[in-house]
Amino acid sequence: MTACSAVLISGCQKSTLELKTGCPLTIQASVVTPTGTKTLYEYDTESKTLEGFWNSEEAITVVSFDQGGITAVDTFTSTGEEGRKKAEFSGTWTGNAGDKVICLYPSVDSYAGNTIFDAVRVGSPTIYMRNLSTASGALQHDELSSISDVDLMLGEVKISGDVAHVYLEHQFAVFRIEVTLRNFPYEAPPGSPFDQARINSIRIKCMDPDSDEEEEWGVNGDPVFVRFSGLDVTTGSYTGTPFTIERGPQDYYLLDSGNNSDLTLMDEDVVEKTFFVPVRFDKDLEAGYELCLQFGGNYYDDEEERRNSVTVFPGCDMRKTIMSKLPLENGKVYGFKVTI
Repeated sequence: MTACSAVLISGCQKSTLELKTGCPLTIQASVVTPTGTKTLYEYDTESKTLEGFWNSEEAITVVSFDQGGITAVDTFTSTGEEGRKKAEFSGTWTGNAGDKVICLYPSVDSYAGNTIFDAVRVGSPTIYMRNLSTASGALQHDELSSISDVDLMLGEVKISGDVAHVYLEHQFAVFRIEVTLRNFPYEAPPGSPFDQARINSIRIKCMDPDSDEEEEWGVNGDPVFVRFSGLDVTTGSYTGTPFTIERGPQDYYLLDSGNNSDLTLMDEDVVEKTFFVPVRFDKDLEAGYELCLQFGGNYYDDEEERRNSVTVFPGCDMRKTIMSKLPLENGKVYGFKVTI
Protein backbone atom coordinates (compact mmCIF):
# COMPACT_ATOMS: atom_id res chain seq x y z
CA MET A 1 0.00 0.00 0.00
CA THR A 2 1.88 3.06 -1.23
CA ALA A 3 1.29 6.36 -2.91
CA CYS A 4 3.70 7.13 -5.73
CA SER A 5 4.93 10.70 -6.19
CA ALA A 6 7.29 11.96 -8.91
CA VAL A 7 9.32 15.03 -8.00
CA LEU A 8 10.34 17.08 -11.03
CA ILE A 9 13.29 19.41 -10.47
CA SER A 10 12.57 22.65 -12.33
CA GLY A 11 14.94 25.54 -12.88
CA CYS A 12 18.10 23.81 -11.61
CA GLN A 13 18.08 20.27 -12.96
CA LYS A 14 20.88 17.94 -11.88
CA SER A 15 21.32 14.17 -11.82
CA THR A 16 21.93 14.09 -8.06
CA LEU A 17 20.35 15.96 -5.22
CA GLU A 18 23.04 18.66 -5.27
CA LEU A 19 20.49 21.43 -5.52
CA LYS A 20 21.23 25.02 -4.81
CA THR A 21 19.38 26.13 -1.71
CA GLY A 22 16.18 27.93 -2.64
CA CYS A 23 15.58 25.76 -5.69
CA PRO A 24 11.89 25.60 -6.72
CA LEU A 25 10.46 22.09 -7.04
CA THR A 26 7.23 20.69 -8.40
CA ILE A 27 5.97 17.40 -6.97
CA GLN A 28 3.60 15.48 -9.21
CA ALA A 29 1.74 12.97 -7.05
CA SER A 30 -0.48 10.16 -8.26
CA VAL A 31 -2.37 7.46 -6.40
CA VAL A 32 -1.53 3.96 -7.60
CA THR A 33 -3.41 0.65 -7.21
CA PRO A 34 -3.98 -0.58 -4.58
CA THR A 35 -4.37 2.93 -3.25
CA GLY A 36 -3.05 3.93 0.10
CA THR A 37 -3.60 7.65 0.35
CA LYS A 38 -6.13 10.34 0.79
CA THR A 39 -8.92 11.50 1.59
CA LEU A 40 -12.38 10.30 0.70
CA TYR A 41 -11.96 6.76 1.93
CA GLU A 42 -14.12 3.84 0.99
CA TYR A 43 -14.21 0.39 2.54
CA ASP A 44 -13.30 -2.23 -0.03
CA THR A 45 -14.82 -5.49 1.19
CA GLU A 46 -12.78 -7.56 -1.26
CA SER A 47 -9.23 -6.30 -0.80
CA LYS A 48 -9.85 -4.72 2.62
CA THR A 49 -7.67 -1.76 1.73
CA LEU A 50 -8.07 1.97 2.10
CA GLU A 51 -9.03 3.72 -1.10
CA GLY A 52 -9.05 7.44 -1.57
CA PHE A 53 -8.15 10.52 -3.50
CA TRP A 54 -6.47 13.85 -2.93
CA ASN A 55 -8.48 16.56 -1.25
CA SER A 56 -8.94 19.97 -2.90
CA GLU A 57 -6.12 21.45 -0.82
CA GLU A 58 -3.22 19.32 0.35
CA ALA A 59 0.23 19.87 1.79
CA ILE A 60 3.30 17.80 2.61
CA THR A 61 6.39 18.61 4.63
CA VAL A 62 9.79 18.05 3.02
CA VAL A 63 12.54 17.40 5.57
CA SER A 64 16.27 17.50 4.70
CA PHE A 65 18.98 16.21 7.02
CA ASP A 66 22.68 15.37 7.22
CA GLN A 67 24.89 13.56 9.73
CA GLY A 68 24.00 16.05 12.47
CA GLY A 69 20.22 16.17 12.05
CA ILE A 70 17.61 18.24 10.24
CA THR A 71 18.98 21.02 8.01
CA ALA A 72 15.75 22.29 6.43
CA VAL A 73 11.96 21.97 6.79
CA ASP A 74 9.91 23.01 3.72
CA THR A 75 6.18 22.96 3.00
CA PHE A 76 4.87 21.95 -0.44
CA THR A 77 1.24 22.59 -1.33
CA SER A 78 -1.27 21.43 -3.94
CA THR A 79 -4.64 22.87 -4.97
CA GLY A 80 -7.05 21.25 -7.40
CA GLU A 81 -10.30 19.40 -7.89
CA GLU A 82 -11.34 17.33 -4.90
CA GLY A 83 -11.29 13.62 -5.62
CA ARG A 84 -8.46 13.81 -8.16
CA LYS A 85 -5.95 10.97 -8.30
CA LYS A 86 -3.05 13.15 -9.42
CA ALA A 87 -1.80 16.29 -7.68
CA GLU A 88 1.08 18.69 -8.22
CA PHE A 89 2.83 19.99 -5.11
CA SER A 90 4.83 23.20 -5.38
CA GLY A 91 7.40 24.59 -2.99
CA THR A 92 10.97 25.75 -2.54
CA TRP A 93 13.65 23.37 -1.33
CA THR A 94 16.08 24.95 1.14
CA GLY A 95 18.27 21.99 2.06
CA ASN A 96 21.99 21.52 1.41
CA ALA A 97 23.94 19.56 -1.17
CA GLY A 98 24.35 15.96 -0.05
CA ASP A 99 21.34 15.97 2.28
CA LYS A 100 19.00 13.03 2.53
CA VAL A 101 15.40 14.16 1.91
CA ILE A 102 12.14 12.66 3.20
CA CYS A 103 8.48 13.67 3.06
CA LEU A 104 5.95 13.72 5.91
CA TYR A 105 2.17 13.62 5.65
CA PRO A 106 0.09 15.29 7.01
CA SER A 107 2.03 18.55 6.79
CA VAL A 108 3.37 19.77 10.12
CA ASP A 109 1.72 23.10 9.30
CA SER A 110 -1.74 21.53 9.57
CA TYR A 111 -3.58 20.95 12.84
CA ALA A 112 -3.33 17.17 12.53
CA GLY A 113 0.34 17.29 11.51
CA ASN A 114 1.19 19.60 14.37
CA THR A 115 -0.60 17.23 16.73
CA ILE A 116 1.15 14.12 15.38
CA PHE A 117 4.70 15.28 14.66
CA ASP A 118 7.11 16.85 17.14
CA ALA A 119 10.74 18.03 16.94
CA VAL A 120 10.49 18.72 13.19
CA ARG A 121 12.95 21.58 13.39
CA VAL A 122 16.45 22.40 12.21
CA GLY A 123 19.11 20.68 14.30
CA SER A 124 16.88 17.92 15.70
CA PRO A 125 18.18 14.34 15.19
CA THR A 126 14.77 12.75 15.83
CA ILE A 127 11.18 13.30 14.69
CA TYR A 128 8.62 12.18 17.25
CA MET A 129 5.13 10.87 16.45
CA ARG A 130 2.44 11.14 19.10
CA ASN A 131 -0.64 9.03 19.75
CA LEU A 132 -3.03 9.01 16.78
CA SER A 133 -6.06 8.91 19.04
CA THR A 134 -5.32 12.48 20.13
CA ALA A 135 -4.80 13.77 16.61
CA SER A 136 -7.84 12.07 15.13
CA GLY A 137 -10.27 13.86 17.44
CA ALA A 138 -13.77 12.45 17.88
CA LEU A 139 -14.66 9.37 15.84
CA GLN A 140 -17.78 9.88 13.77
CA HIS A 141 -20.33 7.17 13.13
CA ASP A 142 -19.87 5.70 9.64
CA GLU A 143 -17.53 8.51 8.56
CA LEU A 144 -14.12 7.35 7.38
CA SER A 145 -13.36 10.94 6.46
CA SER A 146 -13.17 11.70 10.19
CA ILE A 147 -9.73 10.05 10.29
CA SER A 148 -8.47 11.18 6.88
CA ASP A 149 -6.38 14.01 8.30
CA VAL A 150 -4.32 11.57 10.35
CA ASP A 151 -3.32 9.43 7.36
CA LEU A 152 0.24 9.29 8.69
CA MET A 153 2.69 8.61 5.82
CA LEU A 154 6.46 8.74 5.39
CA GLY A 155 8.68 8.44 2.35
CA GLU A 156 12.27 8.97 1.21
CA VAL A 157 13.07 10.95 -1.93
CA LYS A 158 15.04 8.98 -4.54
CA ILE A 159 16.81 10.58 -7.50
CA SER A 160 16.74 9.10 -11.00
CA GLY A 161 18.34 11.34 -13.61
CA ASP A 162 16.54 14.66 -13.61
CA VAL A 163 13.51 13.23 -11.81
CA ALA A 164 13.13 12.42 -8.13
CA HIS A 165 10.60 9.95 -6.71
CA VAL A 166 9.09 9.47 -3.29
CA TYR A 167 6.97 6.53 -2.20
CA LEU A 168 4.78 7.51 0.73
CA GLU A 169 4.02 4.56 3.00
CA HIS A 170 1.15 4.32 5.47
CA GLN A 171 2.08 4.13 9.14
CA PHE A 172 -1.31 2.98 10.43
CA ALA A 173 -4.19 0.61 9.76
CA VAL A 174 -7.92 0.99 10.45
CA PHE A 175 -10.17 -1.06 12.70
CA ARG A 176 -13.77 -1.05 11.42
CA ILE A 177 -15.81 -1.69 14.56
CA GLU A 178 -19.49 -2.53 14.18
CA VAL A 179 -21.26 -2.11 17.52
CA THR A 180 -24.73 -3.39 18.38
CA LEU A 181 -25.99 -1.87 21.63
CA ARG A 182 -28.73 -3.75 23.53
CA ASN A 183 -30.01 -3.17 27.05
CA PHE A 184 -27.23 -0.84 28.11
CA PRO A 185 -26.17 -2.14 31.57
CA TYR A 186 -24.49 0.89 33.13
CA GLU A 187 -26.13 3.22 35.61
CA ALA A 188 -23.93 6.07 36.84
CA PRO A 189 -23.72 6.44 40.64
CA PRO A 190 -24.75 9.73 42.27
CA GLY A 191 -22.11 12.43 41.82
CA SER A 192 -20.47 10.71 38.88
CA PRO A 193 -19.43 12.95 35.95
CA PHE A 194 -21.14 10.37 33.73
CA ASP A 195 -24.58 11.78 34.31
CA GLN A 196 -26.18 9.98 31.40
CA ALA A 197 -26.27 6.31 30.57
CA ARG A 198 -24.42 6.52 27.30
CA ILE A 199 -21.16 5.24 25.83
CA ASN A 200 -18.81 7.89 24.50
CA SER A 201 -15.43 6.21 24.29
CA ILE A 202 -13.62 3.17 22.93
CA ARG A 203 -10.39 1.72 24.30
CA ILE A 204 -8.38 -0.75 22.22
CA LYS A 205 -5.58 -2.80 23.71
CA CYS A 206 -3.95 -6.20 23.45
CA MET A 207 -3.02 -8.58 26.26
CA ASP A 208 -0.71 -11.57 26.45
CA PRO A 209 -2.15 -13.92 29.11
CA ASP A 210 1.23 -15.64 29.37
CA SER A 211 2.96 -12.39 30.28
CA ASP A 212 4.00 -11.62 33.85
CA GLU A 213 2.44 -8.17 33.48
CA GLU A 214 -0.75 -7.47 35.42
CA GLU A 215 -4.03 -7.33 33.53
CA GLU A 216 -4.48 -3.57 33.77
CA TRP A 217 -1.25 -2.50 32.15
CA GLY A 218 0.11 0.97 32.19
CA VAL A 219 2.48 2.44 29.65
CA ASN A 220 4.57 -0.07 27.67
CA GLY A 221 2.55 -3.07 28.79
CA ASP A 222 0.81 -3.71 25.46
CA PRO A 223 2.61 -6.24 23.22
CA VAL A 224 1.15 -4.84 19.96
CA PHE A 225 -0.18 -1.28 19.93
CA VAL A 226 2.10 1.77 19.76
CA ARG A 227 1.20 5.08 21.39
CA PHE A 228 4.40 7.06 20.82
CA SER A 229 7.24 6.51 18.34
CA GLY A 230 10.26 8.23 16.86
CA LEU A 231 12.13 8.44 13.56
CA ASP A 232 15.91 8.96 13.52
CA VAL A 233 16.84 11.69 11.03
CA THR A 234 20.60 11.71 10.66
CA THR A 235 22.31 10.22 7.62
CA GLY A 236 24.07 7.73 9.89
CA SER A 237 20.99 6.44 11.72
CA TYR A 238 18.02 6.87 9.36
CA THR A 239 16.26 3.59 8.53
CA GLY A 240 12.91 4.87 7.25
CA THR A 241 11.12 2.86 9.94
CA PRO A 242 9.89 4.48 13.17
CA PHE A 243 11.00 2.94 16.47
CA THR A 244 8.65 2.42 19.40
CA ILE A 245 9.00 4.63 22.45
CA GLU A 246 5.75 3.88 24.29
CA ARG A 247 3.07 1.20 24.14
CA GLY A 248 -0.33 1.10 25.74
CA PRO A 249 -4.10 1.34 25.32
CA GLN A 250 -5.51 3.40 22.47
CA ASP A 251 -8.31 5.62 23.83
CA TYR A 252 -10.80 7.32 21.48
CA TYR A 253 -13.92 9.32 22.13
CA LEU A 254 -17.00 9.34 19.96
CA LEU A 255 -18.48 12.13 17.87
CA ASP A 256 -18.11 15.10 20.21
CA SER A 257 -16.92 16.32 23.59
CA GLY A 258 -18.52 16.05 27.01
CA ASN A 259 -20.84 13.15 27.77
CA ASN A 260 -22.58 13.25 24.40
CA SER A 261 -21.94 10.53 21.86
CA ASP A 262 -23.36 8.73 18.88
CA LEU A 263 -23.69 5.43 20.76
CA THR A 264 -26.62 5.59 23.19
CA LEU A 265 -29.93 3.80 23.54
CA MET A 266 -31.97 6.92 24.20
CA ASP A 267 -35.53 5.88 23.22
CA GLU A 268 -34.44 3.08 20.92
CA ASP A 269 -34.41 -0.62 21.77
CA VAL A 270 -31.35 -1.48 19.69
CA VAL A 271 -28.66 0.81 18.29
CA GLU A 272 -26.20 -0.24 15.57
CA LYS A 273 -23.21 1.97 14.80
CA THR A 274 -19.96 1.59 12.88
CA PHE A 275 -16.77 3.44 13.81
CA PHE A 276 -13.46 3.63 11.93
CA VAL A 277 -10.46 3.73 14.25
CA PRO A 278 -6.81 4.40 13.27
CA VAL A 279 -4.27 2.17 15.06
CA ARG A 280 -0.48 1.87 15.04
CA PHE A 281 1.49 -1.26 15.79
CA ASP A 282 4.85 -2.88 15.22
CA LYS A 283 3.91 -6.50 15.89
CA ASP A 284 1.21 -8.94 14.79
CA LEU A 285 -1.68 -10.33 16.82
CA GLU A 286 -0.27 -13.69 17.89
CA ALA A 287 -2.29 -16.80 18.69
CA GLY A 288 -3.30 -16.71 22.35
CA TYR A 289 -3.32 -12.92 22.62
CA GLU A 290 -6.51 -11.24 23.81
CA LEU A 291 -7.74 -8.33 21.74
CA CYS A 292 -9.76 -6.02 24.00
CA LEU A 293 -12.40 -3.63 22.64
CA GLN A 294 -13.62 -1.80 25.73
CA PHE A 295 -16.46 0.71 25.82
CA GLY A 296 -17.25 3.30 28.46
CA GLY A 297 -17.14 6.98 29.20
CA ASN A 298 -14.79 9.89 29.65
CA TYR A 299 -15.49 13.55 30.17
CA TYR A 300 -13.90 16.91 29.52
CA ASP A 301 -12.36 18.50 32.61
CA ASP A 302 -12.81 22.26 32.24
CA GLU A 303 -10.30 23.05 34.97
CA GLU A 304 -7.52 20.94 33.44
CA GLU A 305 -8.70 21.63 29.88
CA ARG A 306 -8.38 18.03 28.81
CA ARG A 307 -10.35 14.81 28.62
CA ASN A 308 -9.98 12.30 31.42
CA SER A 309 -8.99 8.69 30.84
CA VAL A 310 -11.56 6.12 29.74
CA THR A 311 -13.73 4.48 32.40
CA VAL A 312 -14.81 1.05 31.12
CA PHE A 313 -18.45 0.44 32.01
CA PRO A 314 -19.60 -2.87 33.55
CA GLY A 315 -20.56 -5.35 30.87
CA CYS A 316 -18.71 -3.40 28.17
CA ASP A 317 -15.32 -5.13 28.32
CA MET A 318 -15.36 -7.12 25.09
CA ARG A 319 -12.45 -9.55 24.66
CA LYS A 320 -11.58 -11.92 21.85
CA THR A 321 -8.88 -14.56 22.03
CA ILE A 322 -6.84 -14.73 18.83
CA MET A 323 -7.03 -18.37 17.69
CA SER A 324 -4.40 -18.12 14.95
CA LYS A 325 -1.84 -15.48 14.12
CA LEU A 326 -3.34 -12.36 12.54
CA PRO A 327 -0.70 -10.34 10.69
CA LEU A 328 -1.36 -6.61 10.79
CA GLU A 329 -0.49 -4.52 7.75
CA ASN A 330 -0.44 -0.76 7.38
CA GLY A 331 -3.03 0.61 4.96
CA LYS A 332 -5.46 -2.25 5.54
CA VAL A 333 -8.92 -2.29 7.14
CA TYR A 334 -9.75 -4.91 9.76
CA GLY A 335 -13.42 -5.52 10.61
CA PHE A 336 -14.76 -6.41 14.06
CA LYS A 337 -18.33 -6.92 15.31
CA VAL A 338 -19.34 -6.66 18.96
CA THR A 339 -22.66 -6.73 20.80
CA ILE A 340 -23.11 -5.01 24.14
